[in-house]
Amino acid sequence: MRQVEDFVVESERRYFVVCGQPFAASLDEEIPDIVRECAARINSKFFCVDAIDRQDGLKRIVEIGDGQVSDIVGWSAEHFAQIWSIV
Repeated sequence: MRQVEDFVVESERRYFVVCGQPFAASLDEEIPDIVRECAARINSKFFCVDAIDRQDGLKRIVEIGDGQVSDIVGWSAEHFAQIWSIV
């Protein structure tokens, strides 16, 4: 069943998951529960998760990718490189 959801466009954020551990673009950004749950369920060493808010405040995942064509939108290159040294 398809349905249209009312998203807050400017709320979309990209998270990267390395070896089951999700990371946000900034160190002080809280990682949403839905992203943590996704990280625990997907058996892949590396992927990205794009999450967005609905108008009613509920978070939704709008895309999960293998990271091959993912831009580091909202991330600095330095922080992206750092996540690889943490895991």
